[in-house]
Formats: sequence, C-alpha cells, structure tokens
Amino acid sequence: MNQQQDNSTPPPPPPVPATWSANDTWLGLALLILIVLGYAFGVSQLEATPSLNTLSIALFEFLLLIPIAIIFLWRKVSWQALGLKRFDNKDLALGCGLLIMIYFVTIINNLLMIALGVAVQVETITEMFNEMDSPLIFAVSTVLLAPFTEELFFRGFLFKGLREKYGWVNALMFSSIIFALFHGQLATLLPTFLMGALFAYMFQKTGSVFPGMLLHFSINAFSTTIFLIAAQMGLL
Repeated sequence: MNQQQDNSTPPPPPPVPATWSANDTWLGLALLILIVLGYAFGVSQLEATPSLNTLSIALFEFLLLIPIAIIFLWRKVSWQALGLKRFDNKDLALGCGLLIMIYFVTIINNLLMIALGVAVQVETITEMFNEMDSPLIFAVSTVLLAPFTEELFFRGFLFKGLREKYGWVNALMFSSIIFALFHGQLATLLPTFLMGALFAYMFQKTGSVFPGMLLHFSINAFSTTIFLIAAQMGLL
C-alpha cells in the first residue's frame, strides 16, 4: 500500500494566480486599443514610403508591451508573473500534435474562403510585403517579434488576468476571440481563434508562456519561409 503511494504520480501544482485583477486586464486591453488607434492615425498622417511601411510594421508589435508595462508599474508586478518559467518538454509534444489538427482545419477553412471569394491571408501578406523595402525586417517582425510580444500580451497578461474571475475555459474563449479579432482578417478568424485557444491551453497546462511562443514561432517561421521562397521565385 505504501509502495503504491510512493510510486503514484503527484498531481500537477495549481496554476499560479495573477497578481493583477480582471479589471486591470480589461483596462490593459482598452489601453492597447487606444494605443493602436493612435499609432494607426499617426502613421496615416505621414507620407507612405516603403521605408515607413517597414518601420511601422516592425514597431507595431512593441505596442503590445506598453499596456503591460503601465499596469505592472502601477500594480508593482514583476514581468516574471507573465509565465516566464521553464516547462516540461513532453507538454510541447502534445501541443505539436494539437497543432497538426488545427492545420487540417486551416486548409479546409482556406479552401472554403477561396470558394466564397473571400481574400485569404496570403493575398493580404503579399500586398503588405510589396509595400516594404526589407524582407529581412518583415521576417524578423513576423517570426521573432510577433510570437514574443503576442504571447506575453494575449496569454501571459490577458488570459491569465481573466482566468481568476471567469475560469480558465471562459478566459481561453475571451482571449482567443480577441486574439483572432486583433489579426483583423475575416478569412483567418477561425484558424487564428483555434491557435489562440491552443496557446492558452498550453499556458494553462504548463504555467509557462514559452510553449505558446515556440509553437507560435514554428507556425510563423514555416509560413514566412514558404512565402519568401514563393516571392523569390516570382510566384506571388
């Protein structure tokens, strides 16, 4: 009997609660909306050039960190609270398996959008890419900056901040819907929502923001690589 108890797997530790409130989280989201609107207005007042387009896209991702910094300075919260901690590699394997399932849904979604005549993501990215003068900055922004800043805000800050009041399932739904709307493309609402839900689930399971970052990085790195190769071959 004692031997069975010693060999039993201990239950996972409970999630670490947020040290900021759900109201603080909604306030941070409202601040982000105002910051993004102000940023978009400011950029629209400048003369559009490839260099400006490149710089504005690169700087856009850093806007996500501003609301976190304001709330955390106000509440005296450490950035470590966003889930900057180690995790078990076995959990990442689970995330990869779930990601493959989401890719199947994404393929079906894209075929349906094409059939309905809705512009798919590659068309939007191609238009944006043609307005930039540096493929390297485009790649760095998409592959490195986006996974880092978006996971800190949407999972480390938004999901975790809402979880204490609404429960982790509702927080997953809220944060994933907002994540999908943030990307602003009708054709990718469902796939982006599912990916946001996956990243939030990984955060809930591991207590770390890094699994979501790595999965997010792999998605963006794969799609960006394919896009750049197609552009280089003149297929876009």
